[in-house]
Amino acid sequence: MNGFIFLRGAILAALAIGLAACQTAGEGGGVSGAGVPVAVETLEGAPEGMSARVQQAVTAQASARSIEVVPPESDPRFRLRGYLTAYANEDGTALTFVWDVFDSSRKRAQRVTTTTQTSRRAGEEPWAAISDADISKAAGRSMDGVAAFLAAARSHGAESAQ
Repeated sequence: MNGFIFLRGAILAALAIGLAACQTAGEGGGVSGAGVPVAVETLEGAPEGMSARVQQAVTAQASARSIEVVPPESDPRFRLRGYLTAYANEDGTALTFVWDVFDSSRKRAQRVTTTTQTSRRAGEEPWAAISDADISKAAGRSMDGVAAFLAAARSHGAESAQ
């Protein structure tokens, strides 16, 4: 009986370690995109007054995840095209990032979509309910998804990790 309990405990510990390795934590505490150069070609959707703040948040969150962002004119392994939307819903306001990840032959290799919910409502203009903290959190979650794809692409040595 003691052997069974020991074996069951060892299996549970191994599963816990395996699950922990698969997790991507926020604020750069999870998967790293290091070693796979990417270029951010576009990021559309933020109003003119918020665009620079969104770009800053994306850059900071990419850096926190060791994502190697290179200029579009260089020869990156992947290219990112981003789309951002803020919209009111029954729970407040949501901020959605969509990243299309293109390989070196410019074929879409992955789509990363994340939505971050706030409890604030802004009437007719959803962007009015989005704070810098919301932008940073949403950018972080989106970069978690990009970093996970890059880590899988790096470990598989393939252009697409799908």
